[in-house]
Amino acid sequence: MILHLCTNDPLVTLVYDLFGANAVRVPDARIRPLSVVVHRNGRSIFRGSLLPLLTDSSPLSVQPAVSQLIDVSGRRSRRVSLDLGIHILRGFLYGFGAPTANLSTSLQGVSTVAFSFPTAMRVAYDVNALGWALAGRAIDRTNPAAAILFEQTPYELLLIDSVLTSRHITITLSGTKGQGLNVNIDALRQMISDLGGQIGISGDSELEMTLASPHDLTFAFSCVRLFFDDEGFITTMPPDLNRRVLGSTHGTMVRYSPDRVLLSEQPGLLMWDRVEGEQRRPAIATPPANVYE
Repeated sequence: MILHLCTNDPLVTLVYDLFGANAVRVPDARIRPLSVVVHRNGRSIFRGSLLPLLTDSSPLSVQPAVSQLIDVSGRRSRRVSLDLGIHILRGFLYGFGAPTANLSTSLQGVSTVAFSFPTAMRVAYDVNALGWALAGRAIDRTNPAAAILFEQTPYELLLIDSVLTSRHITITLSGTKGQGLNVNIDALRQMISDLGGQIGISGDSELEMTLASPHDLTFAFSCVRLFFDDEGFITTMPPDLNRRVLGSTHGTMVRYSPDRVLLSEQPGLLMWDRVEGEQRRPAIATPPANVYE
């Protein structure tokens, strides 16, 4: 499921267009390069590491490049209404380990919310090197976790080749124009006190709250599609310049750009689905309509 954002959001659109990356609603340290995403009928499901799915599970003989993302670190999202902002923040705060039970009460007096990732980094594999490293490798058909890849209507296998991470997120809270920002700062400080966070006030109508994590949390990732034959041998990892529907019965489009798979037609925040039959977590409230300032 995609929580769609404004098509001209300066942060999410940069991530989407420049890196061909899919932003996630909940930043997660588990989402790493060489992880697997499966996709079918407009549903995207995170499935963990690729190597246990292979008949030869020895490490690949390639290393990723690590770089700072100054453009991303210096960019803030567009301000969104409080209703939508709270829904987005619950995901971000969950990823950073912050409590959200009293979030709505703590943000009374806030009109709009924006966010940024001030310490953004990119960990990325060269796609050509990945293809070389995967030559001759095969999906292990005896692994029960791989069964969904060989069904009559199989899930498609997407391999994460790069991730965008940060150990910090800055949340900017703004009041109504011309009015002061009336929030319970003590409650906010208490909420983030165990996270090494800090709060800064800039003027009467804006407050910045920065959360810290000891881990590199992935807030966006790019992926490529792997094709394999009936025996499971990986055959191709082609770029595809065309738009197409990946087996969707709901009209959900998946776009190739051109080497990497984008899981939505426009920038948004990805919320993972589950494989049919898997136990679901308690439902999250339906996101409100997208309302931008």
